[in-house]
Amino acid sequence: MERHRFSPGPEPQRTLKRIERLGWILLGALTLAAAGLLPAGQAWGLGLGGALALGNFRCLALYVARMFQRGAGRPRWWHHALYGARFIGLLAAVAAAVVWLKASVVGVAAGLSVPLMAISLHGAAAALRRSGKAASAGI
Repeated sequence: MERHRFSPGPEPQRTLKRIERLGWILLGALTLAAAGLLPAGQAWGLGLGGALALGNFRCLALYVARMFQRGAGRPRWWHHALYGARFIGLLAAVAAAVVWLKASVVGVAAGLSVPLMAISLHGAAAALRRSGKAASAGI
């Protein structure tokens, strides 16, 4: 078993947990706002899509952490099969949410973007903390 050239250590895991926590906060706020402003199917879809996306984000973070932990060997074929199965599971869950749970496609699609929003906000906040002012961060 050949070791990887680098080991990310604990800092990336803390960052991923912060992003995940921010994602759940965003999802809660967006779902509450959608429940008051949008039809029920869209709010339901937003909540379901966001929960699926954040669950998928967590699984992906665990997968990547396992691949790069100290003493981990090179990825085998079954690592990639698990990665593909995770994605197919997400697609099946999205299809089930739309077909059987009658969630809005637009709401689910918006919910699936919650991890991207969390990553963007976390990155913007880190840039602002580092630079100390919004202008130098490009915001």
